[in-house]
Amino acid sequence: MLLRRLKLDWRYGLGEFLIVVAGVMMALAADGWIHDRADRALEARYLEDLATDLASDTAEINYTISLAAQRAELGHHVLQAMAGDTVLEPVYLATAVERVMYFTYPAYARSTISDLMSTGNLKLLGDRELKRRLSEYYQAIDRMEQWSGNWRRIQMDLEYHLPELLDLAHREALIAPGAPIAGSSVLFGPLPWAPELAVTAQDAEQILARLTADPEIRPRIEGMVRVQDNQYSFLRRLRVQADNTLQAVQLLRDVSTHESRMR
Repeated sequence: MLLRRLKLDWRYGLGEFLIVVAGVMMALAADGWIHDRADRALEARYLEDLATDLASDTAEINYTISLAAQRAELGHHVLQAMAGDTVLEPVYLATAVERVMYFTYPAYARSTISDLMSTGNLKLLGDRELKRRLSEYYQAIDRMEQWSGNWRRIQMDLEYHLPELLDLAHREALIAPGAPIAGSSVLFGPLPWAPELAVTAQDAEQILARLTADPEIRPRIEGMVRVQDNQYSFLRRLRVQADNTLQAVQLLRDVSTHESRMR
C-alpha cells in the first residue's frame, strides 16, 4: 500500500514539475516574443527617423551644391573682368565680388545616428548592408568637416579685404533681407535684386581698379573659387551616397512596417 502511494506521489510530482517547466518555458517564450516585438517597433521608429534625417540632408546638400556652383561661377566672372576678358554690369560686378567670399556648409541632421551610436541601439538594425552604407555616409561627412576648417580660413583671408573693395553702402545693400543669396547667375538664371542696391558705371570702375591694384586679391579669389569647386564636387558625390542610403533605409522601413502588420 505504501509502495503504491509512493508511486502515485512520484507520478504526481513529475506531472507538477513538468507543468511548472512548461509554464516557465511558455513565459520565457512570451517574454522573448514581447521583447522581439518591442525591438522591431523600435527599429521601425529608428528607420523612420533615419529616413527623415537623410531626406533633410539631401535637400540641404542640393541647396549647398547650387550655392557653390553659383559662387564659383561668380568668381570666374570676377577673375575674367580683372583680366579684361569680359565687362560685367555694375550691379553684377558688385554682387559677384561680395558673394564670391561666401561659404555655406550644409546643416546635417545627425540626431538619429548619434542616438543609435550613444545608446548602442545600432545593433537593432538587422541589415548589415544598411549599416555599412550609414557608416560610409557619415564618415564622408566627417572627412568634409576636416576640410571645412581650411576652407573657412581661405574664406576669412579673402573676406578681410572686402571693406577695401566695396563701399559700405553697397555692402549694406547686399546683406539686406531682399538681397539674393548668391547673386544673378547665367547658369541658374536671374535672382531678385535688393531695391536699395544701386551701382553706377563709375562705381564699377572703382571696384575693378581696387581689385587689380592689390596683387594679393587675385590669388585669394582664385583660392576661394577652388574652394567652391571642391565643395561642389565633394557634395555631388555625397548626394549620391545620401540618395542610395535613403533608398536603402526606406526599403527596410517598408519591409519592417509590413512585417509588423503581419504579426
